[in-house]
Amino acid sequence: MRTLCAAVAMAAVLVGSSAPLAAERAAVPPDFSLRAEYYPPIPNAPSWAPGAEPPGLKRWHPWTLTLGADGRAEQESNRTVPGKKKIVRKSVRVSSRDLQRLVTEVRRANFYLLAPEYAFEVTHHPTLVLRIAMEGRSHEVTIYGPDRLRGQPEVAAFLRVWNETLRIVPALNPGQRAD
Repeated sequence: MRTLCAAVAMAAVLVGSSAPLAAERAAVPPDFSLRAEYYPPIPNAPSWAPGAEPPGLKRWHPWTLTLGADGRAEQESNRTVPGKKKIVRKSVRVSSRDLQRLVTEVRRANFYLLAPEYAFEVTHHPTLVLRIAMEGRSHEVTIYGPDRLRGQPEVAAFLRVWNETLRIVPALNPGQRAD
C-alpha cells in the first residue's frame, strides 16, 4: 500500500510539474527568430528585352522579412530598376497570439527535420527560404520551384510555415499571398 501511495504521489508531482512545461512549450520561445526570403524567377532568355516580363509570370520583387520573439517584423523589398535604386521598408508588430500560432506551425511541421534544400529542374520558378531559430536550435530550408514540389510531404510542411508567416505579415508585393 505504501508503494502505491508513493507511486500516486510521484505521478501527481510529475503531472503538476508537466503543466508549466506544456505552457512554456506553447509560448513563443525567447530566442525565436524567423527570416523569410522570396526571390522571383529570373528571366534568362536572350529574346526578352530588359524589363520585359517572361510570358505568364507576375512582376514581383525580391523581399526579406525578419520576425523576432518580441513580435517586431521588419520587411525590405528591392524595387531597383535600371538607373533607379529603390528599397521599400516596412515595420509591423505581430500579436503574441499570431506568434504562438506560427511557433505551433513550426513545431507541427517538424521544421528542424526538413532537408536544407528542395529543388526542381532549373526553370523559371521562384525560390523561398526560411531560417528559423528557437529553443537553442537554428535551421534553414530553401525551396526552389515550390509549385512543382507541392506533392512532397516535407515541402508541404515547409509551405504551411511559409503560408502562416505570410498570413501574419503579408508580402510587400501586391497580390502575393499565402496559398
